[in-house]
Amino acid sequence: MQEGKITRQNQQKEAGSPIPTPEKKEWIDWMNAKVLQKAVVVDEEGNMLALRRSEIGSASRFGMWDLPGGSMSSEDLIGQQENPHEAAIRREVEEETGLKVKDVAAIYVSSGIKKTKRAGDVLVLAIGYRCQVAGIRPQVTRSSEHIEDKWVTKEEFLGLEFGDDGGFHLRVIKQV
Repeated sequence: MQEGKITRQNQQKEAGSPIPTPEKKEWIDWMNAKVLQKAVVVDEEGNMLALRRSEIGSASRFGMWDLPGGSMSSEDLIGQQENPHEAAIRREVEEETGLKVKDVAAIYVSSGIKKTKRAGDVLVLAIGYRCQVAGIRPQVTRSSEHIEDKWVTKEEFLGLEFGDDGGFHLRVIKQV
């Protein structure tokens, strides 16, 4: 320490006051957390897969356009030592489209607190991915969660109606 330098600790020492130790910060373990993941699936020409939602699942956005994906569950953690979120988005894309993806990259992350009657405050972590598929406009095998699919350009995708999703889908697509 330099001679004559005035610090809070020096002032406290000279005044005979005890020097406080910094408070240790604790981890916050969220009992209620939701990880929402959506993927922009891109073919070899840069076309992107758009899906139209059915009544199954969240009826609040029925008929609106969507990206494949969903919420992680505790089952997604079983046997996954590394990157369980990546394994979960690969599984979601394959379940909803029949497509196997490669080159999975997180491109957007956001979080917030959702207040619910049943669970109280829930930490919501939303992750958007860019995933590559082989081929040009490969055939999609839709799950019951969607009633229509089409391959579109980024500009076309940005013009589709996503419903009340807080702007999440558009923010993810803009990152591609």
